[in-house]
Formats: sequence, C-alpha cells, structure tokens
Amino acid sequence: MRKAAPRIAVRPTARGWQALVVGILVLGVAIAVGTTQFFQLAYLLIALVIAALLLGLFNSRNLGFSRKVSSGARITVGQPARVVLSLSGGSFFGGSRVEVKDRLPDLRSFEVSAPEEGKDGEIEVSVTFARRGIYELGPAAVRVEDPFGMLRFTKEFEERTEVLVYPEIHELSGFPLRGSSARSVNQGAFGRQGDEFSGIREYRRGDDRRHIHWKSLARTGELYVKEFARHAPKRYTVALDMRRQGLRAPEREVEDAVSAAASMLNHLAEERLPCRLMCNDRRGVATEFAGDEGDYWEAMKALATVKADGDRALGEAVYDERKSLGDVVIMVSRSRDEELPETIGKLRGAGLTVIVVTLASYTYRRSGVSNRDHEAKFLEEVGRLEAAGATVLVMRHPEGVAGLAEAGLKGTG
Repeated sequence: MRKAAPRIAVRPTARGWQALVVGILVLGVAIAVGTTQFFQLAYLLIALVIAALLLGLFNSRNLGFSRKVSSGARITVGQPARVVLSLSGGSFFGGSRVEVKDRLPDLRSFEVSAPEEGKDGEIEVSVTFARRGIYELGPAAVRVEDPFGMLRFTKEFEERTEVLVYPEIHELSGFPLRGSSARSVNQGAFGRQGDEFSGIREYRRGDDRRHIHWKSLARTGELYVKEFARHAPKRYTVALDMRRQGLRAPEREVEDAVSAAASMLNHLAEERLPCRLMCNDRRGVATEFAGDEGDYWEAMKALATVKADGDRALGEAVYDERKSLGDVVIMVSRSRDEELPETIGKLRGAGLTVIVVTLASYTYRRSGVSNRDHEAKFLEEVGRLEAAGATVLVMRHPEGVAGLAEAGLKGTG
C-alpha cells in the first residue's frame, strides 16, 4: 500500500460560472456608466465566488478517504469480495452530496450523502475479479461542492491497495482420494488427527512438524516423529505444467490448468492428505508438503501468480524431483511431451502412483485441421500414457475443471 499527500483541484459549477460571468459583465457596465449600484452588485457576485473558494479550501482540507478489503478475506476468481470505502471530515458541507470515484480495479462512481459531524461515511461495494493475480485498487477521487454550490472541489487520493486473487476452485467431490476427514481447510482441516500413537521413526521431509518427538531430539540430537497406528496417509505432489508454448498460450487453457491444480490441492487438503505443489515455470515453484493451513495457502499464493513461462518439459522437471514427490504424483499436463510416457514408467517402477490430468489443447485453439484428426492424435497420446501405467483424466474446453470434477478417478485409492 502506497500513500501520497492528496491533491485538491477546483472547478466552477454551472452556478459558479454564471456568477463569474454576470459579475464581470456587471463590472464592465459599471465602469462604462459609472453607476454605484452596478459596482456593488459586481463586487458582491465576485466576492461570493471568492468566499466560496476560501470556505471550500478551508473545509476540504479535513476531508479524508480510506479503502479496506474485508478483513481476513481470501479472494477467489469469480467470487464477490467486499470492499468498504470510508469518508471522514465532511460534515462542513452540510447536506450536500459527495461523489466518490475509485478504481476497483475498473473506474466506478458512487454518490452518497456527506458524513455527519464526528462520523465516517461508508460505502460498501461488491467487487468481482475475473482473473487471478495481483490487483492494485486506486487511486480514488472525492468530489464535493461548497455550501453555495459555486465551486466543485475534487480531492485526489493516490493511496493504492494491493489485492491477491486466488485461482478458481471447483469441488472434486467425486474423487475417491480420501483421508480421515472431509472438513474444509477453513474449518481446520489441518488440525491434529485423533489416531492412536504407535511408535516413533526418523523424520522425513514433509512430515507434520507438530508430531516431532521432542524427548528423542533432546536425548539423541536427531529428529524423530510420532507414528499413529490407524492412519498413515499417502503424500501427494501436484505437478503443474507451466511450460511456454509458442509466443503465447491461450489464456483459458492456462487458467483451466491452474484451476485444476488448485482444485486438486484443495481436495487433498480437505481430506487431510499431505500435499505439495511444484511447477516447471521459470521460477521453479516448489512448496513443502502441507502440514498446516499456512503451508496450504503458500501453495495457493504461488498458483495465484504463476506464469506459463517455463522452458522444461513437465516429465523432466518431475523426474528430477522424484526423491521428494511422496507416494502419488498428479501431473496437470498441457504441453506436448514425447518423453512423458517413459518418465511415468520410471516413476511407476520406483513405486509411485501416477495420475495425469491432460488438457485437450486443440479444443482451446482454432486450427485449419479438423477436430476429428486432432482427437485421433490426442487419444493416441492418452493411450501411451495409460500403457505406461498412469491413470489419465482428460480436460476439454469449454467444460474445463467443471467437467473434470464430474469425471472422478478410478483405481487410485
């Protein structure tokens, strides 16, 4: 959030222009004919405008504005967010109307009554963001008139508010990837599980830090964690393909892939299954296995800003991370990768379960080649993935993740 001193601009209203023009004309007549009454009328009109200016400048110096996004809100694509615009110090304008213009992120205009003495005036606005990413709200301008209606004062507030918008999430209720609880993340899905303690073992990357056995650490200096008899959840890596294809990939294709990864992470988190995110983008995004709500939102934050700017194939990036993938890897694939079936075979040979969510990219593009030819080639690629041992789900445009949510998975428990 950046702050700068507000600026004030002054312009006459229609009434103000009339007073100025009439005052100047009357003054000209008074000079021409030398009549005292004309001089008095001219001076009165001009003095009225000057008084409006001084009074408006004196009073508008206290006019304040602030913007606040609803506290604790995590904003998601397509879901309305609550933004409160507050005005203060405007009682001296009596019952006049106040016009507020703010970029939210598009320019929007609101008209409200001036706030009363000692009170703030509030405007509650519903804002919906069409795309994920970082948005900047502001600057804003507040416009009021002097008590005589002669001049309009516009006070500009350069303060900006940065908003992070998370990708769209779809419920994957048909997916048989089940943990010990179906409670949502926001309801404490990362809380401690109620399984019976059965022993300790050496700490491995991704283990829940709350299960560290502190007595063993104090005695041996080595990290150990407690194990529970009833439940030993598998660990899942969601690998998102953010490889660059051509000059620019279709926006809807990239957004559907990101939304699919976010929906997978959300589903796994709701089921209390340890999960992490990795991407083959230029930055090489990789998070830890989620052990608490903070880890989960760190992964979602990465998805909010990730770009399709990578230069490595998804299979190559995943295989390089094979020692930290956990037990199940879910690949969200959107670019052509001839080596992916071979990589899947190697991962399967190492004991990992592999699920591939592959986008039918040709459905997101316009081409001179018939869809039948595209479909035949695409199904051939799907067959190679399945022959390598992967469970394959297909995502097409325009259904996107909504169609994926209805498909479900078989044989992945």
